[in-house]
Amino acid sequence: MKRSLLIIVSLMALIAMLGGPGLAAAQREPVDVVFMTTPFGTHMYASGAAAEQVFKKAGSWVRVKHQETPGAMYMYRYVVENLEKMKKGEAPHTLVMGAPDLLPFLLEARPPFEKVRWPGVKAVVPNPSVMGVYATFDPEIRTLRQLEGKKVCTGERSRPFQGILLDKPLFSLLGIYDDIRWSFLGSVGCKDAFLNNAVDALPLRFMGMVEIDDQGMMTTPRASGGPATLEVLNSGRKVHFIPMPPELLGKIRDIPGALVQHPIVFRKNAFEGLDQDLFGRAGPNCFIGDAAIPDDIVMEIVRVWHEHRAEFGKYADFLNYMPRTPYPIGADPEDVHPGVLRFMEEKGLPVPKVAR
Repeated sequence: MKRSLLIIVSLMALIAMLGGPGLAAAQREPVDVVFMTTPFGTHMYASGAAAEQVFKKAGSWVRVKHQETPGAMYMYRYVVENLEKMKKGEAPHTLVMGAPDLLPFLLEARPPFEKVRWPGVKAVVPNPSVMGVYATFDPEIRTLRQLEGKKVCTGERSRPFQGILLDKPLFSLLGIYDDIRWSFLGSVGCKDAFLNNAVDALPLRFMGMVEIDDQGMMTTPRASGGPATLEVLNSGRKVHFIPMPPELLGKIRDIPGALVQHPIVFRKNAFEGLDQDLFGRAGPNCFIGDAAIPDDIVMEIVRVWHEHRAEFGKYADFLNYMPRTPYPIGADPEDVHPGVLRFMEEKGLPVPKVAR
């Protein structure tokens, strides 16, 4: 009898040692976390909708609730206005889609977020990155400087992060911003104008996977264009890509208040029609949240994001471009939620370092 009791006690101790964390997780009280995104049909929406399903199938004690909103400004304003309720447990903690390079705009209430100051905002988990390069049908245009005096299309004035906040610092460094004839038409309008020879150049936008090489340079082995970009690439006409020198993009960091633009190398064959490596720019995406979210909640979110990364691609093709690291690429450690850093340390995962 004593021997049987000893065996049972030993087995229970062994189970506790080997399965303790899993059992503890299974016994955790469920916690609701809202993932806010922009409306249906956007990349942000697809990421949030996929996250809800992935967490549900993973059996996580963090219950992700995807919430569609009218737009980015609504999301950020909601979080700022309801932070105290979240801290008191009167409203669920909320993550919203953003980017590491967006954080200074929210921290400092830079335009267009003058009324949305968010002092505790932190990067949490990564998403596929937005990346791009300028293109033309004119084989004589080989450099950005040669766009001086040309008609160049860009994002609408109402979407500064897809237009003027990208273009103005870049071309001001070249001293030609005011000498370019800008058309603020947005992706579809730019595509139509370009195919009808109404503009000389336009930016092509892609979603892709970001990797960091030994020198700290962002690279992408795979990227896919949105509908407008694909229509340009499949027009049957020869598209010439205009390289974006990494040293020029790096100087944007020295411009006070400017949106950081990361140099990235599109590897040969990263997308159809690319027959050599090409320098472009990247804007890594991530979900962001407040520093007040408890570390254990964030660590569980990061765990599921990392261990079930491949599941996201079942819900949208571009989600196959999730980075292989659970760290929000492009964010400095001080801008990352402490729970993310704890997870990286406990799992022995390196923090990717991007060259400055």
